[in-house]
Amino acid sequence: MNRPVLNFLLFLAAMVITASLLFGISGCSQEQEADPAPTVKAESKPLPPVPANLPMAVDFDNVPLSEVVQFVTSQTGKGLVFSGNESTPITWIESNLSKETLFDSFQAAVTASGLQLEPVNDGHTVFTVKKPEEPQTAVLLNYARSSRGVFFLLGSTIYPLKKFPYPVRYDSGHWYALLPQSKADQLTNDQQETEPPM
Repeated sequence: MNRPVLNFLLFLAAMVITASLLFGISGCSQEQEADPAPTVKAESKPLPPVPANLPMAVDFDNVPLSEVVQFVTSQTGKGLVFSGNESTPITWIESNLSKETLFDSFQAAVTASGLQLEPVNDGHTVFTVKKPEEPQTAVLLNYARSSRGVFFLLGSTIYPLKKFPYPVRYDSGHWYALLPQSKADQLTNDQQETEPPM
């Protein structure tokens, strides 16, 4: 074999050995899979308010008031303050609402659930959500006076003055109590049922 061919073969063998050493050191092989692309976590952001000109639909069926209020606040910017009624179930299902009519529709749904909204400030941007106060009426009480004090008969229960559950006042020889209208109506109905027919 002549010398130039031998030199070429030695050079070629040295290159193959060097290349395999380099691949071995770098840890690359044909069987190794490529690294997966890094995953990007999507951030959960609140939904943006609906534009004023698009119609909306709401579908709250026996949903706690606190969840409904979050939606109303995000859409209208009005603040609502609870008074221990945040878990009251609200049913409010309506379509084709505009931003201008959304709060009025919400107010009607709250009223239908036995609650009411009252503005807290002059700008009507903050409201309280509370149970409506029942109208009250003055009722003439049956009473008895003894050495132990004054006692009242309310329905079929006798109460001493200090333990009577409603505010009372004495006027022109009679005692009166300020009762909720529903309680006064109930007492009137009970009295009519117990009175014998004439």
